[in-house]
Amino acid sequence: MIRIAIPIFRHRVSPVLDTCTRLLIIDFEGQTEVDRREVAFDMYAPSERMAIVKKLNPDAVICCGVSDVFDRMLQAAGISLICGIAGDVQQVAEAFLGNRLDAPCFRMPGFKPGV
Repeated sequence: MIRIAIPIFRHRVSPVLDTCTRLLIIDFEGQTEVDRREVAFDMYAPSERMAIVKKLNPDAVICCGVSDVFDRMLQAAGISLICGIAGDVQQVAEAFLGNRLDAPCFRMPGFKPGV
């Protein structure tokens, strides 16, 4: 099973993981989605948010942007971060499964990996 977490705003990837109000959790078995749920995030401080993410135990977090602090906390927890991703949540999830998140249509404008 693979579990991904995506911060969401309406039906799109939320601009910043640290300040998102909802986190979408999707579980996949092979290429099939087997579970999807949302976690309310708006009432938690950043340190509490990280504790929740760790408890949810995603294999990867897909987001547009994230602070250096939250990035380091994810790294320390062994959670993969795929940053600079924008777009419709369903299309992003499908692109993740198809190993197509590097397509230009999913890149946040102005994002430069590794900078």
